[in-house]
Amino acid sequence: MPRIPCIGYTGFGAYVPETEITNEALAEWVETSDEWIRRRTGIGGRRILGERESILGMAVSAARSALDDAGVRAEEIGEIRVGVNTWMRFPSLATELQREIGARNAAASDISAGCAGFLYAVEGAFEKILAERVKYDRELIALVVGVDGLSYITDWTDRSTCVLLGDGAGAVVLREVPRGGILATHTRAQGQYGHLLYSDHVLQNQYSEESGGFTREEKTTHPYLHMDGPKVYAIAIDSMVADVHAVIEKYNALGGERIDLDRIDYVYPHQANLRILEQVAARLGIDLDRVYTAGVVRYGNTSTASIPLGYFDRKSDPRKLDRDRYEIDVSFGAGFASGAILRKVCAR
Repeated sequence: MPRIPCIGYTGFGAYVPETEITNEALAEWVETSDEWIRRRTGIGGRRILGERESILGMAVSAARSALDDAGVRAEEIGEIRVGVNTWMRFPSLATELQREIGARNAAASDISAGCAGFLYAVEGAFEKILAERVKYDRELIALVVGVDGLSYITDWTDRSTCVLLGDGAGAVVLREVPRGGILATHTRAQGQYGHLLYSDHVLQNQYSEESGGFTREEKTTHPYLHMDGPKVYAIAIDSMVADVHAVIEKYNALGGERIDLDRIDYVYPHQANLRILEQVAARLGIDLDRVYTAGVVRYGNTSTASIPLGYFDRKSDPRKLDRDRYEIDVSFGAGFASGAILRKVCAR
């Protein structure tokens, strides 16, 4: 009987564009100010794609960085999953990434789950690694990337959204580890809130039985992101708090060592808005210094990239840890797809 493996991260990578749009620069385009943006969102700046950069380029840079960090060759990767919302075409970004890095032995697919796409991608890769070992007694190494170019779908005259959004990419290598790793995952969606956060439709071909042909309707040439900020704010806080509790409860239901919030050393939340993160920490009873917040201040909301960017920002060598640590990742996004992952980072 094949053993049940521990599965965790062994490499981290990230990329942010060179061009920075400061709050002061935004104040020249829309009615706002550095003080207004920081007070309402906590954001100090954001990076956006330049003329020589692309969503694919960001994904490739983050992926190569993660592979180098893990000491893994591209041809050793058996699974590529990419959380992305702003590619909007095919072939999938994951297959384009596969080609660029030379991962010729990998399956590859995109995951669209709003800003929670990275967590959904990690969960899928984790389950495939587990299945390959348990069903076929084979090792599988996965590359998981979260990347988005939100500047492509931002209306830079809309103060309610343009102050929030930025571009970036983060990546991890996921494989079997000696101890610890991912302990539990939890994902869900609340599609009834889809109208609160969405992007425009672009084209629609409509078939008419009467004419026996198609009519082509161009919805818009600028598919912008739209958000009802106050309503999203309240639901996001409730969702993230509930998902943290849910993933801990799932782990505790396994019947082994029980943990509670006091045992959680660090939380990586989706970097949506500093005020959201402050409220989530307060509702969970966790000190804010145990919550990653630097990403939203430095880069704004980078969608699927925000959690793996946080890993890279705070990357700690397990060999330097004096004890094992419990960490939680939690995110929500469009369609109110959301989720949480409980991990154990083991000292070596």
